[in-house]
Amino acid sequence: MSLTKKIIPAVVFVLLFITSILNFSCKPNSTITQPASSGTNQTSIISGQVISDTTGIPVDSAIVQVYGSSVNTSIFTDSQGKFSTSIQLPSSINLTLFITKSDFNQDTVAITVTGGTNYAFQSPISLTPASSGQKPSGDPVSIFLASQSSTSIGIIGSGSPVTATLTFEAVDSSGTPIDLNHSVMVNFSIGAQPGGASPSPVSVQSNDLGQASVNITSGTKAGVVQVYASINLGTHTIYSQPVALTIFGGLPDLAHFSIIPALFNFPGYDIFNLTDAITAIVGDKYSNPVRPGTAVYFQSTAGVIGASTNTDASGIGSVILRSAAPLANNTQYGTGFAMVTAYTADENKNMIYDSVKILFSGIAQNPIVSPTTFDIPNGGFQNFTYTVSDENGNPLAKGTTISVAVSGTNVAGQGDVAVTLPDTQSKTWAHFGFQVYDTNDTVNVSAPVSVIISTNGPNGSSSTTIYGTSH
Repeated sequence: MSLTKKIIPAVVFVLLFITSILNFSCKPNSTITQPASSGTNQTSIISGQVISDTTGIPVDSAIVQVYGSSVNTSIFTDSQGKFSTSIQLPSSINLTLFITKSDFNQDTVAITVTGGTNYAFQSPISLTPASSGQKPSGDPVSIFLASQSSTSIGIIGSGSPVTATLTFEAVDSSGTPIDLNHSVMVNFSIGAQPGGASPSPVSVQSNDLGQASVNITSGTKAGVVQVYASINLGTHTIYSQPVALTIFGGLPDLAHFSIIPALFNFPGYDIFNLTDAITAIVGDKYSNPVRPGTAVYFQSTAGVIGASTNTDASGIGSVILRSAAPLANNTQYGTGFAMVTAYTADENKNMIYDSVKILFSGIAQNPIVSPTTFDIPNGGFQNFTYTVSDENGNPLAKGTTISVAVSGTNVAGQGDVAVTLPDTQSKTWAHFGFQVYDTNDTVNVSAPVSVIISTNGPNGSSSTTIYGTSH
């Protein structure tokens, strides 16, 4: 065969390829150009992925041209380097894929596809970066964290990922990543930590990008781990800044599971749509906060409560208890009391729970005082007892103020005459006492005395007045 006969087919092929590239480059989106489907053609899907052969990173926006006797299809890869195109093919056809991307050398792949059968590349197509002409690097002068797979991991047995990969990069004095000719051994170490965390490997050679990676695996304790990278260069050592990695706890443990209300006593027996926050505090068997996102479920025997919450980094999650029907009435503790229960699952997939007693206090009743009449002798006194409660005999809510005002000539009061209630469920905080006494025993004249006992607070206001005499 003459040299001319060898050259002409090659020239024709090159011209066809250049023409297809020019046609593609004139259009903003991927282009599919092929003859109208004949009755015997069938649809096939060709798919794959394009990566860099030096870093393994997916190549975004690479051009993939599928070329054959009846096919000319061009598409872009996505952010994951993946591509997929649907074409009409006869029973069997040989195709050529041309993969191009700026800053990379072009690659060519030949495949055979049967119409009606999908073709998926089992391995990624690798593109080789084109030479940038960059000058060789110098020796490293600093090292820093380039990337990390996660900022947090779980303790061993937590059900969460227990390993994170940290990649450090060494650069020279101009900020250029060190090349293979200046590759160094990068050492990894652990600083402050709760215990049990370990690096692997402890040393690794830097690659052509000046990078070295380490895997940090947790132990059985939660906390913060500090990771260091260092390079021994001659007589001095180059250190990275410490990198913090958080280790979260494991699954819930009954001994470390509890719930607490914002108010043990809130005035929701008679008034609906009042709210009380219920908080779950969840720890693992090592007394550390459980992993974030642990689900806790709630129930209440009175009112309406949020169904569930997810714990935060401190192992805490809250829901709202809202006063509503049904009214609180507990067979053990009495009317006005309800039980709120929280549930979660431990490492053995068993449900564990904790409960708390909540008092729904009602409207403040008029104080009941005894005695209701009195006659204080000259220089003498009278003792009184009184009860301040709701209609169920329960104490009023936190912040309720109780005052006893004594009016008359030469008389005064002492005892429980100015009281502010705490957040309590104890009925001892419904019973009080005071004394009215004669302040001047030199004058023996009968005079009227009045005593007003009043309350004011979240349960409303009330008052009772009694009358007597003193001498």
